[in-house]
Amino acid sequence: MRGSAKRDAVVEAATRAFLTHGYEASSMDAIAADANVSKRTVYNHFPGKRELFQAVVSGLYEGFHSDGDQSLRHDQPPEQALPAFLRSLLVHMGRPEVRGLLRLVIAEHQRFPELSQIYLEGGKGQAYALLDDYIAAQHARGRLNAPDPHVAATQLMGGLKEVLFWPTMLGLPVTADPERVIAESVAALERAHGTVPVSGREGPTG
Repeated sequence: MRGSAKRDAVVEAATRAFLTHGYEASSMDAIAADANVSKRTVYNHFPGKRELFQAVVSGLYEGFHSDGDQSLRHDQPPEQALPAFLRSLLVHMGRPEVRGLLRLVIAEHQRFPELSQIYLEGGKGQAYALLDDYIAAQHARGRLNAPDPHVAATQLMGGLKEVLFWPTMLGLPVTADPERVIAESVAALERAHGTVPVSGREGPTG
């Protein structure tokens, strides 16, 4: 295998190991064996387990690292751009490996608190960064009145996750219609941070 292929094999093996056995119980030796590479090869790419975990998180959130399908076009209004983004986000959060990653971080944060920061910076934060940037752009265009974009993004994501994501993490059924939840979440954002027409603009509506 070429260098990039070996690196990919190591990350894939590490993903399986971490999600199956946990962070502490996963050894670099076992990961190397599963990837069919030498331990030296693993360390050539990753100085330690922490860096390998960073690569795993980055790999699982790869779609949010660049202008992929999950990107938010700043020229599109919220009622058009946000539902599409939230649908793709729900598909992403529904992946078993993504849910498994969060369970791992929660289970091991007492012994390895750095995992939470890695997850926030390399995983969850990527999705929020896209949303923050989009809301900031809409504020600049006058489509939204959101001087603190991250607060608005957190409100939007919080309502969505509370209804559609956290029940699945707890093994509970989701009875709400995702499309209805998405529509209501976007409408709530626009009510809270919308603006009135220019001719009568005095501040946020609602």
